[in-house]
Amino acid sequence: MAGLRLGPLLRHVDRDRGDSATVWVETDRPCTAEVRCADGAGGLVRTFQIAGHHYALVPVTGLAPGTTTAYEVLLDGVRVWPLPGSGFPPSTITAPAGSARAGRGAEPALRVAFGSCRQAAPPTDGSRG
Repeated sequence: MAGLRLGPLLRHVDRDRGDSATVWVETDRPCTAEVRCADGAGGLVRTFQIAGHHYALVPVTGLAPGTTTAYEVLLDGVRVWPLPGSGFPPSTITAPAGSARAGRGAEPALRVAFGSCRQAAPPTDGSRG
C-alpha cells in the first residue's frame, strides 16, 4: 500500500475563476493520487518520479467560487489523509470569488512568507551558519 511521505500541500488556487486548485503530495512509491472534496469537487492523477522520489500535482476541479470545502487524499483508492483519529480540523481549500480580471473588484495584496533552517552543507569556517 502506498503512503504519504510529505503533504498534502495546497499548491495553487485559481484566483481568476475560483473553481480549481492544485494539491501537491510526495508518496513512498508510484501510485494514483486523488483529492476528494466534501462538496463533490476533486481530481486524480498518477505520480511522477524524480531522482527516486514520487510526486503528484493533483488538479482539483469543480470547486464552488467563494466557498471553503474540506478534502481528503487517497492513494490507490485508500484514504491516507486526514490521519485516522486526528484531533486536528480537516484540511480545506478556500476558493475565492474571483479577481478584478473576472470583474469582481480589486485583487487582494499578495503576501508571501518563507522560512528555512536547512543548510546544503555545513559552513567550512566552523561556525554554525
